Amino acid sequence: MLRLTALHLDNFGPYKGRQTVTFPSEDGVTIIYGENMRGKTSLLNAIRFAFFGRILGRGRRDAALHLVGNWEEAKDRGVYGFDVRLDMTYDGIKYRLTRSFRPRPGIKTPEDDADYEQSHFLERDGIPLGPHQTKTELERILPEQISRFFLFDGELLQEYEDLLVAESDMGPKISEAIERILGLPLLTNSRNSLSAARERAEARYSRAAQGDQKTREFGNQLTSLQEERAVLVADLERQETELDELRKQKTALEEAMRKSQRLASLLDKRDGLERELVELRAKLQAKRSDIGSSMSTAWSALIVNKMKASLDHLRDRETQLQTALIRTAVLRSLSLEGQTTCPACLQPVSDSARQHVHDSLVQHGGLAGATEEQELASIRRKIDAVSKSVNAANPEALRLKWQAIEQDDRDIYSKQNEIKSLTSQIEGVNEDELRRTRSDFELTIRQISLLEQGLSDTRDSLQHNTTYRENIQRKLDRFAGSSFDVERKRSVLAADLEKMFTEGIEVFREQLRKRVEVDATEHFRQLTSEADYAGLRINDSYGLSIVHKDGTGIPVRSAGAEHIVALSLVAALQNNAPLRGPIIIDSPFGRLDTIHTNKTVAAMPNMSRQVIVLVYEDELPPVRAREGLGKHLKAEWKLERRSARHTELVLRKD
Repeated sequence: MLRLTALHLDNFGPYKGRQTVTFPSEDGVTIIYGENMRGKTSLLNAIRFAFFGRILGRGRRDAALHLVGNWEEAKDRGVYGFDVRLDMTYDGIKYRLTRSFRPRPGIKTPEDDADYEQSHFLERDGIPLGPHQTKTELERILPEQISRFFLFDGELLQEYEDLLVAESDMGPKISEAIERILGLPLLTNSRNSLSAARERAEARYSRAAQGDQKTREFGNQLTSLQEERAVLVADLERQETELDELRKQKTALEEAMRKSQRLASLLDKRDGLERELVELRAKLQAKRSDIGSSMSTAWSALIVNKMKASLDHLRDRETQLQTALIRTAVLRSLSLEGQTTCPACLQPVSDSARQHVHDSLVQHGGLAGATEEQELASIRRKIDAVSKSVNAANPEALRLKWQAIEQDDRDIYSKQNEIKSLTSQIEGVNEDELRRTRSDFELTIRQISLLEQGLSDTRDSLQHNTTYRENIQRKLDRFAGSSFDVERKRSVLAADLEKMFTEGIEVFREQLRKRVEVDATEHFRQLTSEADYAGLRINDSYGLSIVHKDGTGIPVRSAGAEHIVALSLVAALQNNAPLRGPIIIDSPFGRLDTIHTNKTVAAMPNMSRQVIVLVYEDELPPVRAREGLGKHLKAEWKLERRSARHTELVLRKD
C-alpha cells in the first residue's frame, strides 16, 4: 500500500519559503482546514506535481507552471520557481520523491514555462535511482491513469456522472481507468500477447499452405486476408488515437467556452442588439417616408373646422341648386303641349294650369338654367376637394405616427447605449478568438462524428475479414496434409488460448462489476439518509444508479446524491483494487446537507487506510469532525493567512 508521510513545499503557490506538512503513520483521517483561496487545492496540486510533473486547472487541463511560484518571493527577492518533495512508503519501502521547476541558467526574469526547466529524482531507502528506474518505480507506485481515484476533487464528480451516459466522451476513459485500478490490464495484456501469437501462428500456417500444390490457393487467400487485417488494425489504432485526441480537444474547448461563457453571452447579446438596431433603423426610415407623405396635407388639420363650415355651406348651396333645377325641369315639362299629367304627382293637369305655368316661366326668365347647372358642377368639384382635405386632416393619426417615430428613436438610443456598455465590458477580449473557439468546437464535433462512423466501418470490415478468414481456415484444414500439421496445431492452440482469455476476461470483468456494486452499495447505505433507497446498481461502464426499495431505478438525482454515489464508488474501488493508497479529497462536503455530511465524516475511515481531507471550517466545523471521527482523527492542520500570497501550514493543537 502507498502511504504519504510528509509533503515539503518550497515557494509552491501561496506557501512562501520552505514549509512541511506531516501525515501520521497510523490508519485514520487527517484534516487540513483552510478558507477559500488559502491554498487547499494547491496542496492537492503539489502532490500531483510531485508524481507527474503537472498540475490541473479548470476543466482538468494542464495549467501553466510558471504561474505557480510564490508571487511575493518573486517580487520582493527575485526568487522564481518552486520545489516539491514527497516522502512516502510503498509496501514497507521508504521513498523520497523530489521535483523542481526552476529558471533555466542565464534567465533572471522568466516569463513563461519555456524559460524554466523541470527536474526530478527518486530515492528508495535512501539510494538515488536512475532515470529509467525512477520512471518504472513511479508507474508502479501510482500510475497517472488511475490517480483520479486518489487525488479527488469536485470536478471529478461530473466525470463520474458521465459513467451513466452511454454517449459521453469521458465515460469510456473513466471505465478504462477503473478497470486499470482493478487490475484488469494484467489479463488484457496477456490476451493481447496471445492475439499476437495467434497472428504469427496463422501467418506461418498460411505460408506453409502456400508451399503445397493442393492448398496454395487457400494459403494465398489467407496471406492476403492477414495483410488486409494488419492494415485494418493499424487504421483502427490510428482512428482510435485521433478520436482520443479529438475528445481531449473537445473537452478543452468546452472548458474554454465555459470559462468565457459570460463573455460569450455578452458578445451574443451585443451582436443581437446590433442586428435589432439595423432592423429598427430600416423600420424607422419607412415610417419617416410614410409620415413625409402624410405631412403634405398636415396643414389641413389647422383649418379643418373652417373647411367643415365651408363644406356645409357648399352642400347647402348644392341642395338649393339641385332643387331649383328639378323645379325648373318639372315646370317645363308641365308647360309642354300635350302634357296632361304632372310628372311629380301624376295628377291630371288642366289647360288653365298649364298656361299659368307657362306664363310664370316667361315672367321669371325660365328660372334655373345653364348658369345654375355650371355652378352646381363647380360646387360639386369644390365639395370633393374640400372633403378629401377634411378626411386627410386626422391629427390623431398623425400624432400616433409621430409617437411611433419618437419611440423608435428612443429604442435606438437605448440600444446604442446598451451596445456601448456591453462593448466596454468585453473590452480587451479577443472576439475573433472567442468566435474561433466556437467554430473549432463545432468543427471538432463534426470530426468526432465522422471518425466514430469511420471506426464503426473499420470494425465491420475487421469482422468481415475475421469471418472470411475462418471460412478459408476451415477449408484449408480439410485439405491440409501432415506436412504442415504442426503449424496447423500451433495455430489452433493459439486461437483456443486467445478465446479462453477473452472469455475469461469477460467473466472476470463481470465479477469485478458485481464486487464493486456490492461494496459501493454497502458504502452508500452508510452515507445516505434516505430509507427508501435500497442500494446501487452498476452498468457496463461502472456507472452507479440508485435503486429504490421497490426495485426501480431513481431517474433523476440531486447534486448531493451524485456526490454520495461518487464517494461510494471511490471507496468500493479502494476495497477491490490490488493497488491501495491514500484518498486525498478537496472540499467533499460542499453539496451535502448536515445529515449527509455527518454520515460521510463517520464513513471516511472505511474508505481507505489513509484519508486526507481539505476543507474550510464552515463546511466541516472542527467540533463536528472530532465527534464524527473520534479516535480515527489523527491530525488537524490549519492554513493561516499571512498575506494574499502567503499561507502558513500550522499544526492545530487546540
